[in-house]
Amino acid sequence: MKSIAFLSWFDQYRQQAELMKQRRLVILSGESSWALSLLTRINSFPLNQESLNQEPLNKNSNKLINNIWHIYSDDPLFSANINRQNYRFKLGTESQYVVFADSQFNIDAFAALSGTIVAGGILFLLLPADFEKSSLYLNSCFMQRLVNKVKNNLLVTVLEQGSVEYELDENELDENKWNDKMLLNASSLKSHQPTAKLSPSIQSLKCLTQEQYQAVVAIEKVLTGHRNRPLVITADRGRGKSSAMAIAASHLLATAKQSTTKQCSAKQALHIVVTAPHQQALNIFFKQLQSSLPDVELHNNVLTHANGLIEFIPVDQLIKNPIKASLLLVDEAAAIPVYLLEQLLLQYHRCVFASTIHGYEGAGRGFTLKFQKILTKLKPEWRAIHLKQAIRWSDKDPLEDFIFDVCLLNAELPALSDDDESAGEDKPFKTDGTEFIELSSADLLCNEYLLAQVFAVLVTAHYQTSPSDLKLLLDNKQITLVALKRQEHILAVALLMREGQCSIEEVELVIRSKRRLRDQFLPQSLLTHCGFEESFNFNYFRIMRIAVHPKIQGQGIGGYFLKQIENLAKDKNIDFIGTSFGANESLLRFWQKAGFALCRIGFSQDNASGEHSALLLKTVALKTTTLKATTLKATTKQSVIFHQKVVKEFYRVFDYLLCDEFKELSPQLVWQILHFCPSEVLIELSPVDKLSVEDFIQSTRLYSTCVFGLHRWLLVHSINTYDVEILPLISRILQKHSVESICHNYNFKGKKALNSHLLNYIKRHN
Repeated sequence: MKSIAFLSWFDQYRQQAELMKQRRLVILSGESSWALSLLTRINSFPLNQESLNQEPLNKNSNKLINNIWHIYSDDPLFSANINRQNYRFKLGTESQYVVFADSQFNIDAFAALSGTIVAGGILFLLLPADFEKSSLYLNSCFMQRLVNKVKNNLLVTVLEQGSVEYELDENELDENKWNDKMLLNASSLKSHQPTAKLSPSIQSLKCLTQEQYQAVVAIEKVLTGHRNRPLVITADRGRGKSSAMAIAASHLLATAKQSTTKQCSAKQALHIVVTAPHQQALNIFFKQLQSSLPDVELHNNVLTHANGLIEFIPVDQLIKNPIKASLLLVDEAAAIPVYLLEQLLLQYHRCVFASTIHGYEGAGRGFTLKFQKILTKLKPEWRAIHLKQAIRWSDKDPLEDFIFDVCLLNAELPALSDDDESAGEDKPFKTDGTEFIELSSADLLCNEYLLAQVFAVLVTAHYQTSPSDLKLLLDNKQITLVALKRQEHILAVALLMREGQCSIEEVELVIRSKRRLRDQFLPQSLLTHCGFEESFNFNYFRIMRIAVHPKIQGQGIGGYFLKQIENLAKDKNIDFIGTSFGANESLLRFWQKAGFALCRIGFSQDNASGEHSALLLKTVALKTTTLKATTLKATTKQSVIFHQKVVKEFYRVFDYLLCDEFKELSPQLVWQILHFCPSEVLIELSPVDKLSVEDFIQSTRLYSTCVFGLHRWLLVHSINTYDVEILPLISRILQKHSVESICHNYNFKGKKALNSHLLNYIKRHN
């Protein structure tokens, strides 16, 4: 195509998109040099890295505007300003155009960057010529599915290099010829509805829709109304929920009554706290703050005003060190574990939780179903608002619809039978009619309904599901997908990663820290972190994800499902079933009850949840038929010995680390871990230890001279007993927390009261 023909077409195409407040997807299929030659004809396209990093001038003024081009590419011909490491930081920014030229096709980046495009913007996806013959297409069920979606979507434009239909001169441009394939017809233009006129009160707050204004009013009501009436705002991306929180916060701050004295001002100053899974998720929030309060200084995400302040505080800090906040705003709440949201709910009396219920920021449907149950139980007068109307683009936006369809962000949970729907936690799960099935990529590719059911169940169970999980599900050859179904309804789903049995050369490179192996998490972690070089001698099933339909949880389905997975592992000569997750008491309890033993707790905390990762293993029971040992596969006896060795070593050093790397673990979690400590690991109390305990009870010796014996006593005692009164003992004796912090956390009046509690507890249970 001659460049002038492309530019003539593009100008019309972009103008129609802008007129309809839509975003479009244009696929350029051909050589990179050809695609670049087309894009460089667009006036604003940056020709080099220097111009890409400069902010262009607004045509109507001399003011600089935000960079309108986001370029994600691993092609050296393109000067990319976004890469695999930093694309997430673009969430909350805006762009006019996105160029996506990635040979590996990072679907997470593709979906995320699509959300930055404003109305009238274009997403250019670059694919090689004859893409359906390329290895990326032939080896990827995900890409095959994506191409099928493109072919069946009339609103996606495909420009192919060398196509006779597109070889047009400037004078030969026939608008009618382009109409069907590249432009929306006139009837589509007429269907666009103008934005409703907003009232002066709505306009004064800079709200863009009636829904957003109602959300602002509801947020302000949380502060001015009764306590313990939290608000939940849900929306798809681009509906203005983050901006609504910022508008409400700034309006509350601007209209607060200022006190006449410094003393009163200090008492009445508003302290609005905003939190999110990570600070970058609040870009839109703080951008709106600056727009609503342009004369107020914003420094390091803290806005200071005469009437108070608005500041960002991470979730883990809010929980560990509670503060007195006038109002707590939680953005992208679906990307925060529900049990952490529950702690925020209990510690703060005026809360607003906002989240994307679909999309790539979080698994919103799981958030909706699970968190609402907690809200109803703890704060029955909570309120909910759902924002439907898009703000940054029109409803039924072609690009949004395409991304949602390709990434299954609109997947609905499968319907259940009346019997399953009516069952409750007091009724055990009935296995009659259930079927344990193994699903291949081919099964999913040819059955979109089945794929949507499977992915919808996975999304509800995990708070960090992303589009790449769908790609993993369809493309990773080491993944085994299993499910429980009754009739045509999916009840539970699990992703199993096959690990272990690598070559001697690969293992040697791992030992020497020269290489990290993909899809070998369990044996690699046991080797590099725990020092067990024989870990690669075994076969593993790592349960990457396991999910039960949320409407039938609590009936024992998870435990039953794990037994079926273990039977499958026996058939496939697997030695261990393992898993890894962010450790908390309830989740750890589930796995331990199912026979999984702790082998490792990570030292670092997850940035989003504040949790330490836990690694658990279970030895697969011996099959009834006799197995012949080979040089490649260890015998069952060897796997049992290895498992015992790993678990014993973990518990042997665990209590030592409680006053160091694990000092900040919750006492409840510490007890949960100790409760499953193998008895053979514990050192029997010596006569001196027993005497120390007795002397402490009789108050004949000081605490510090008896503490080692008390330490040994408490380890043994924790295996058998638990009640809330043991928690201060774990904090003081095992984790060596200060007297001041323990008194603060457990409401003791002072050191004397704490010592009295320790003494009375030990006296009762010794």
